[in-house]
Amino acid sequence: MVGAGRCGSALAVAAHAAGYRVTAVASRTPENARALAARVGADAVESAVVATRRADLILLTVPDGQITRVAATIAASGAALGGRGLVHCSGAHPSSALAAARHAAGAVGSVHPLRSLTGGDAACQLPGTYFAIEADEALRPVLERLVCDLGGVPFTVPAAGRALYHAAAVLAGNAPLALVARATVLLESAGVDPLLAGEALASLLEGAAQNARRLGARSALTGPVVRNDAETVQRHLAALRRDPDTLRLYRELAAETLRTAGGTGREAVAAVLASAGAELRGRPRRRGRSRRAAASLSGLTGARAKG
Repeated sequence: MVGAGRCGSALAVAAHAAGYRVTAVASRTPENARALAARVGADAVESAVVATRRADLILLTVPDGQITRVAATIAASGAALGGRGLVHCSGAHPSSALAAARHAAGAVGSVHPLRSLTGGDAACQLPGTYFAIEADEALRPVLERLVCDLGGVPFTVPAAGRALYHAAAVLAGNAPLALVARATVLLESAGVDPLLAGEALASLLEGAAQNARRLGARSALTGPVVRNDAETVQRHLAALRRDPDTLRLYRELAAETLRTAGGTGREAVAAVLASAGAELRGRPRRRGRSRRAAASLSGLTGARAKG
């Protein structure tokens, strides 16, 4: 393991639990390497080059901007990579980010868990997780076996589609969290306790995700747009007028919901959203969030951290 952060720790702990021998851990933060190595019965080593010499499969779980540099460092060291696999765990980059190591006769690839991982304790979340794989043919079966042994589901993402794949992952995995943060501010403004508001909305999001998995996103849609409840949508828009940024966000997402659900039978909502869009286009866009909303979000963040 080269990298002992959130993703690397989760993968190392899960691999160790699945019966793999984790031989070495390297990290730019030595104390992190030592802590993870102790947890999985490995040696904490001083560099990626040393770690490469200790294993048949080397996983780079370093920040995206360091992948190419680390691979070049390994290749320049003269380390013999024949018969070994060098793999990065970035969702954004294809395996060509490791091109320097391929010239050193090593098989290269990428394996990306389609899940937000928060460290070693998140290893238990990997069963059922989908892993995007793109690798040299000789290495692909090895990575598929690793993923299956971790309880995951391997699937292929061609190198040419990597940017779109990662954009999709960001939209599905990160954008909803930004929406929950914004929605929590609204609940706080409505008089709800910030900690309770965050928990309640996270629970709502979990339920929506479960329905999407069971029914598909389109069939799982609910709410006033789907019901063609134009009066409720109008009330929402009116309530958000004091926060133009959130108003624009609500209107755009409601319009996307309408496009997903289909306009037939929802003409009243479509008319309300069209009118709101015309009105917003006539307004100058304000820079940043309203002071009140920003202050509420700042207070919420502090309260959750203390909790």
